[in-house]
Amino acid sequence: MDSHSIPPGFVGNLSWEQEDRLQQLWALILQFGEAPSILDPISPVSSSTETQPKAPSPSLRSRNSFLYRTESNISRRNSTLAYPAQHARLLDSLRAGGMATSEIRAARKCLASLTPDEVRFGIVTAAKQEPPDAYLLRFLRFAKWDVNKAFVRLLNSLRWRMKEMNVDSQLLAKGELHALQLSQRALDREAAEEGEAFLDQLRMGKSYVHGVDKMNRPVCVIRVRLHQPGAQSETVLNQFITHMMESVRLLITPPQETGTVIFDMTGFSLANMEYAAVKFIIRCFETYYPELLGVMLLHNAPKIFSSIWKVIKGWIDPDLVKKIHFTRSVDDLEQFIAREHIVSELGGNDDWEYEYTEPDPDENEVMEDYMTRNVLLAERQGITDEFLAATSQWIAASRAKDSLGVSEASYYRAETVEQLRTNYWRLDPYIRARNCLDRTGIIQEGGKIDFYPNSKPPVQIQTAKILQVEHVERARVKIVNV
Repeated sequence: MDSHSIPPGFVGNLSWEQEDRLQQLWALILQFGEAPSILDPISPVSSSTETQPKAPSPSLRSRNSFLYRTESNISRRNSTLAYPAQHARLLDSLRAGGMATSEIRAARKCLASLTPDEVRFGIVTAAKQEPPDAYLLRFLRFAKWDVNKAFVRLLNSLRWRMKEMNVDSQLLAKGELHALQLSQRALDREAAEEGEAFLDQLRMGKSYVHGVDKMNRPVCVIRVRLHQPGAQSETVLNQFITHMMESVRLLITPPQETGTVIFDMTGFSLANMEYAAVKFIIRCFETYYPELLGVMLLHNAPKIFSSIWKVIKGWIDPDLVKKIHFTRSVDDLEQFIAREHIVSELGGNDDWEYEYTEPDPDENEVMEDYMTRNVLLAERQGITDEFLAATSQWIAASRAKDSLGVSEASYYRAETVEQLRTNYWRLDPYIRARNCLDRTGIIQEGGKIDFYPNSKPPVQIQTAKILQVEHVERARVKIVNV
């Protein structure tokens, strides 16, 4: 895909200024994450006061250069430099950039709860199969290319994922089968009710993902009339919303980076309205998953919703409001989605009907293969170290106006990005519990996506046998036999 067909501000179509802002954001992350210094990328930091001899500059022509840079990471992590001192320097930098006092407080709160490793690997974990640059550019575009604001929003998102919602370590790792198991706990009524409430929303199809729009973006439909405030706790509802957000993210494939949401307001009444849920969805699209929304269609909204919309609209970022459209008929929907891909419930020609496929008791059995999982996680950590080292070189070469250095670093960054993508889909069965999209064949082995599968795949996921996995871990190479 050439740059003329990629929107401005996206990977593959960045202006010089936009690329510079991306490098500035990476520089802040590298500074906090104790990655090799972008100003002196080859000088290890000693915990003693003795001056260390300067090592020769490693070449990006050899993969050994990344092993060297990874060793530098270890030196910096073992430095006596205390995190509070790092925080102070970062906060001073943000303050000098004109950041508001309230935003400084938010940054300080995030920095106090996140370790450097959590930031470095949290970005790659959150990005999943998405290129790390694409993930960061979401925050930059939403912040209108204000690097400091994008950095604080990124930290807020990471803190929420890891410290509040536990998206990757709990919600996605346990998944729908865990909710089913909770619902069957006869001796723990509270847990059983939470599990049942989570599953009820899936079973009734309060929200589901089906098909694509005219731009090949996945379509998520929310049937608002099925929402009953109080039928589930706020915690369970937020978990369900996050579960749907993450489901859509798994279906997004380049060059697309966004999804389409239809709020089907048919049959809506005040009894379905819950402002806390609306506010959480807004936070998702503005802070936790910025630039994930391509377009939102409020379909067939009754007149009573007009007064509610006046209130809600004031809570939403103006640029996000521009992505929201009211539709009344299938002809209106057809401006965004081909009629043959609009479900018959909404007046289209697609006779598909939602039906929830229950979890299989053995569908996550592969997740018990901890040895393979750990090998793949270690491989991912090694690739991440290489990517960050190449990013440091990319920034340093750009500042030095070294075009050859920029070209070499860019090449290795692209190489490691592809390695991260393929590694994610190999790792995915070991860290993410299967969901309805897996069971119905929409998400297939190796990350293949089929929005209109003809038949259901076997539920059992075959364990991938990994032989001779080359694992780059910090400053040494291991060959692990499984």
